[in-house]
Order: sequence, then C-alpha cells, then structure tokens
Amino acid sequence: MNKNIYFMKNRYIIDKKKGIDYMKKYLEGIALLRFESELIEKSGVSKERFHKLSDTQAEDVYYKICERYADKSKTYKNGLHWANINGYSKKSMKDFRGSYPVNYTEWYHQLTNIISEKNMVYFLIDRGGFYDTGEKFWIFESYVKDLIQTLDLLNQTAFLDIGWSDYYIVSKKYEWLIGFNHHDVVSFIGKSLNLSSIE
Repeated sequence: MNKNIYFMKNRYIIDKKKGIDYMKKYLEGIALLRFESELIEKSGVSKERFHKLSDTQAEDVYYKICERYADKSKTYKNGLHWANINGYSKKSMKDFRGSYPVNYTEWYHQLTNIISEKNMVYFLIDRGGFYDTGEKFWIFESYVKDLIQTLDLLNQTAFLDIGWSDYYIVSKKYEWLIGFNHHDVVSFIGKSLNLSSIE
C-alpha cells in the first residue's frame, strides 16, 4: 500500500504529498464545474454566452479587479469580500455613483438600461473567506441578457441551493463595477453607468 495515501474523505483519497489544501481546492473545482453545468442546463443559456473562467484567468481577473476597486487602506491583502458593504478603494470612490436598496428579484432586469455593454461582462459570486485565509470567488463571463436569465434562476433557487450570495458585475475593461450585497443593496462605481432606472 502507498504510504503517502492516508485517509479517504467523501470518497476522495487524500495524498500526503499534495496535502489537504490541494484536495480542498480540487473539491472546490468540482463544485464549481457542477454549479456551472447545472446553471447552464436549468437556465437555458448556452456555454458560449455564459461560462466560468479557467483558474488562471480567474486569478488574473480577480487580481486586476481588486487592484482597482478593493480598499487596501487596512491591509494590502484585502479583496472584494464585503467591499459592497465596507467600502471600495479611495481611487474608485471618485467614480462612486451611489448605493440603493432594491428588490433582489427584480433590480437586475434593469441591467440592459444601466450597462451600455454589448460585449461580455464578468460575474463574480462571493463564496466567502477573508483576506487572511483566502477569499473565494467563482468568476464567470456572460452577456448581459444571459446574465439576467441566470440571475432569475439563481434567485428562484437560493443560488442552486448553495445559499444566498453577494455578487459583482464588472466591465471586462474594468471601467465600472456593480456590487449586490445580502442586505439587498446595490452599489455602483463608474461614470458610464446609466442609473436613471434605479434612482
């Protein structure tokens, strides 16, 4: 028997050399693939119009978003987790357009009016964690109309039964950011956003 294999958990063999952290990341990846597959199947959108980013792409995108929007005044490691409650970076706050209480099942139907974007946008689902233990975000690319369709499904199913999540919608050019939090408040950063349907 291989001495590096030391126990089984949830039917997955943990390898001593790779460690438990590796296994947690592996299982998280499986959960994300299942989530994406179920979301596409049940919402009726195509994978070409709504899909997860690769791990490498997601890390790069998250880093760029955090560099622009995360408040790093308390710690340089700070990311987006709860930024839609605790505040964004001082630089990005110059383009802060406001925070508004909304009906969580309806507000995003205004996205086609708010965003002039015809290309894909980033959609980030906050899976928790903190800067010191590692924030977890699932990051997707989507066209706005397909995102609305998937948000309809997510809101009807408590995010496919993973629980209500904060989320962000971000321009692929990092020109604007929209944050939705679990208090049913939406925050907007970016001069190009049209908020006439929200205000």
